[in-house]
Amino acid sequence: MPEQAEKSELSLEQIQEQLQQLEKRVAALEKSATSRANPPLETALGIKRKEKEQHEAPVSMVPVLGKAVLAIAGAYLLRAIAESGAAPRRLLLGAGIAYAGVWLVWATRTYRKSHFASVAYGMTSAFVLAPLLWEGTVRFQQLTVGFASIVLLGYVTLSLGLAWSEKLQAIPWIAVTAAVGTALALLVATHELRTLTVALLAIAFLTEAAAWSGRWLGLRTMSALGADCAVGVLGLVMTSPEGAPAGYLPISAREILALSLALLLIYGVSFVVRGFLIGKTWTFGEVAQAAVAFALGTSVSLRVRHGAAAVLGLVFLMLAMFCYWGALQRFARAAARWNRRVCMSYAAGLVLAGVFLLHGRNLRAVLLTLAALAAIIVFTRTERLSFGIHGTFYLLAASVVCGLLGYAWSALAGSVPAWPEWSFWLLAIAALLSYVVGARAVPESWTTRVLLGVSSAAVALAVTALAVAGMAHLYGEGLSASRLSMVRTAVTCVTALGLGYAGSRWNRMELGWVAYGAVGLGAFKLVVEDLRFGSAGTLMVSLLFYGLVLIFLPRVSRFGRVEQLEPDFRRVQKSP
Repeated sequence: MPEQAEKSELSLEQIQEQLQQLEKRVAALEKSATSRANPPLETALGIKRKEKEQHEAPVSMVPVLGKAVLAIAGAYLLRAIAESGAAPRRLLLGAGIAYAGVWLVWATRTYRKSHFASVAYGMTSAFVLAPLLWEGTVRFQQLTVGFASIVLLGYVTLSLGLAWSEKLQAIPWIAVTAAVGTALALLVATHELRTLTVALLAIAFLTEAAAWSGRWLGLRTMSALGADCAVGVLGLVMTSPEGAPAGYLPISAREILALSLALLLIYGVSFVVRGFLIGKTWTFGEVAQAAVAFALGTSVSLRVRHGAAAVLGLVFLMLAMFCYWGALQRFARAAARWNRRVCMSYAAGLVLAGVFLLHGRNLRAVLLTLAALAAIIVFTRTERLSFGIHGTFYLLAASVVCGLLGYAWSALAGSVPAWPEWSFWLLAIAALLSYVVGARAVPESWTTRVLLGVSSAAVALAVTALAVAGMAHLYGEGLSASRLSMVRTAVTCVTALGLGYAGSRWNRMELGWVAYGAVGLGAFKLVVEDLRFGSAGTLMVSLLFYGLVLIFLPRVSRFGRVEQLEPDFRRVQKSP
């Protein structure tokens, strides 16, 4: 009996504990349900406050615009005081400049609270400063152009410094746009090119240096436009053959040269820093601006100092080698394809510009020939198609410089020239080496065949022209126009047959293309020259040669292929 009483007491105690736990759970559930249905007072007030701010946001723009209008009214008050003469104008102009700076600082301080207010106050600062500098320099003539340039440069520097930590976008854009526009307007009105060009170049350098840290990449377009315009006007006005127009302050040749080279240096250094040192991908805008800066700086420098052409040519050739190194080493990975293409394009342009800036046709021919051979060798080792394109491009440029095209035209269509200069032979040998080296080392594809076809066409053209010139000199002065046309047709047909057989013998399709190109050239020549100048006998021989080449060229090509493939066919038959 006592044991049963103890068990009943234990069971009652357990039941009471379970009931208490259930009561606690029910109370907790009721509390959470009531809190969801009726949020606390602070939370409800916060939600209502946010909704109220959202509804009142459009209305808050009105006071901001009102403050901006009052700020501009304050600037006009300073102007009225200056016109009345109640206070020194220079003192009032200085107060106005400080007044514009205060609004710029306020624009950066209000950015976190309201973006609209920040932009409005920044534009207010620009609307105050730009007319103030214009009237103080042009109308009142109380400010010098040098002082206005310093103020504009300081204004841009202040905007970049205030916006640096937060990476604000609108404030630097407003400041740089206002500064560049005011500087260009003062440049036109005051004809003070030296000081304002320096200021615009300094602004361009500031924006480029800021871009090195990834800030305001698009802002460089505005500063670059101002710097390009300033240097362009400087070169156009101050280097005119008639001299500087009336009203422009004279500038020495050294100063013009320094300013034009400064433009080239700013964007050249920025191009190298962002691409080679930091490893950023170049934008299309900075690639185009670098090209414009190089072209503009070089043209102005050459207008000032013609003797600087050789120095610039050597510098450009060194920069071209640097660009080729970057394409092969720095941007060799697949992710840097755009930078590699830009480097290759710049290298080709710099090579051509550097070569043509040097004096002497023979020197140009030698340099272009060496550049073509070097590019073809790199093409065969790296199998990068761009180097093969560059080599072919340099070879064509060298053929123009050394006179290959002109010599071939005279030999095949005009008066037969004398024996060519040594640069002609150098180019012919270089074209032959380019073809032989490329044909042995480069894998076959239609693109490589086209490139090799250009080299083989240059060799064939040189050989044909030399053969016509040699036979014409053997005949001497007794060679009439009809016989000369016959000789030209015969040499062209023989060249086409030789190219066709060589192409089929060594399985070089590009030689066959050149052979049929020679046949087309022969047909054009028959119509234009042989039918016009040929006699009955010479015309019969010309038509005979042309008919034979039309018959035997396809057969020679097939014979070459059969002869080449026959040992392989026999080897297959003998194999078990």
